[in-house]
Amino acid sequence: MWVKAKQSSVFLFVFLIVFNMDYFFTYLNRAKASERTRPPHFAGSWYPARADALDTMLSNRLQEAKIKLASLPTNERPGKNILAIIAPHAGYMYSGQTAAFAYAALSNNKYKRIFLLGPSHHVGFAGAVLPSQSILETPIGNLDVDRTTVDKLLSLPEFQQVDQVFDVEHSLELQLPWIFKTLGKVKVVPLAIGNINADTIVEIANALKKELQPGDAVIISSDFTHYGPRFDYQPFGDRSTNPQLRKKIATLDNEAFNCLKKLDSNELLEFYRNSHDTICGIYPCAILLSLLPVSAQAKLLNYSTSSDIEKDDQANSVSYMAIAFSAPDWAISKKSSQSGKDTKPTLLSHADGQILLKIARQAVQDYLSGSRKNPEEYATGLNTEQINCFNEERGVFVTLYEKPQPLSRGAIHKPFSRRYPTNTRGENHSPVSTPDKHPHKQLRGCIGYIYPVKSLLAAVCENAINAASVDPRFSPVSTEELSKLEIEINVLTKPSPVPSWQDIKLGEDGIVLKKGEHQAVFLPKVAPEFGWDLQETLGQLSLKAGLSPDAWRQGTQFEIFQSQVFQ
Repeated sequence: MWVKAKQSSVFLFVFLIVFNMDYFFTYLNRAKASERTRPPHFAGSWYPARADALDTMLSNRLQEAKIKLASLPTNERPGKNILAIIAPHAGYMYSGQTAAFAYAALSNNKYKRIFLLGPSHHVGFAGAVLPSQSILETPIGNLDVDRTTVDKLLSLPEFQQVDQVFDVEHSLELQLPWIFKTLGKVKVVPLAIGNINADTIVEIANALKKELQPGDAVIISSDFTHYGPRFDYQPFGDRSTNPQLRKKIATLDNEAFNCLKKLDSNELLEFYRNSHDTICGIYPCAILLSLLPVSAQAKLLNYSTSSDIEKDDQANSVSYMAIAFSAPDWAISKKSSQSGKDTKPTLLSHADGQILLKIARQAVQDYLSGSRKNPEEYATGLNTEQINCFNEERGVFVTLYEKPQPLSRGAIHKPFSRRYPTNTRGENHSPVSTPDKHPHKQLRGCIGYIYPVKSLLAAVCENAINAASVDPRFSPVSTEELSKLEIEINVLTKPSPVPSWQDIKLGEDGIVLKKGEHQAVFLPKVAPEFGWDLQETLGQLSLKAGLSPDAWRQGTQFEIFQSQVFQ
């Protein structure tokens, strides 16, 4: 009996262990599944939580939007092949009808994957944040996160994983039901964008360009002007003092759209800084402009404000725009990163350089006369080989100089300052005065892109205009003055890191210095023109970056590039 009792006890003990382990692993698997899934946090408040109610709402608004889009004149309809949209992210009651226009246009195409970018309203950080989850739930169906792409991006310094951001952020979640309803079960790469500078915008855009391929679309989640005491933004007064307030807000939003239409992220950021406009998705929008090919065309499909709906609160309003960007495909944006490898840039001929110089001057002249053109309009008359060459994405600096004038008798040349002012609009590489070897040649403007973010043609046109109009060290160039200026174009190779500062070849390499949030650049010609040795050059580069002269010696990263110069 004792043996049977013992056997029974052992059996019971083993059973309990097995049962508890099974229960434990079941619980663990559920917990892991829960960790892999992000439930909707704003269903039931910002949009309906019941699947049938949400599906009906989306269907009705999409149908209304499609009817209105079909009634537009042909030239106002969105293009057939849409690469990207901008859609609002307020509660569906306020912004739903405007968002429907963007998604109605998008629904005419088939996509495999969506890159979804939105701002972070509640958690501050630098760079871009990606989720740890693999599934994004909505009341009408779930979307899978493209973990392969997410994990690849997380290996880069500009990207990090912070689930707290996704737990509280609505700008991304409010796009998910629209995506599922119009595109079905596509894969999604969700990115929350923090407070970033122009260089980080370029770095994030470059990383995304290497991933974008045919069958992908980019969705930017952004509202526009937030006006009123609730948002501490009232540059035009209130409705009691300004009966034209509604029109003023619409004009401001239209200025933002015009910047988006030009595909110029620098111009958009300049507008943002000057107007202090409260565009919550300003940085996702700027990244988009750095992603799109120069051939992309923007169409404003719908515009509304919350005050159109909220009749009881006319003191505050939020603006919503549905914008679609169409182009043949992402091919132009991928030329410099095919198969994940950097292709060798085309070596430009002297004739190519002379064409670019003429285009640069014409672009500035057209800008000054009020007839600014799209860069591709300057490609008329070029042969196929030149067009292909000018479509390659390249870093470009454009410098304007006053033509040398002879010194009058008795004139004394004053030495120039060696401390370089920092250009907040773009990068510059020169002091206000030029080296002693050209004592009468005075700098008049210099702006450029270090990294290959746009086609060579677009980069030359944009930076020529920027150098003439927005370099903060100088007043804008006048029409009368243009004929007296010399133009110099530096076409750069893509910067690449070097193990040590001692690997830099002075006079041959341009230098990018990075330390924390500080960055500065010199073109290859700077050090020889000033007669600096390598250590003095790095000291001056540290000063330009806003650091001490010896800061380059520790904790600093260096990148080098080469340059073809045309003047």
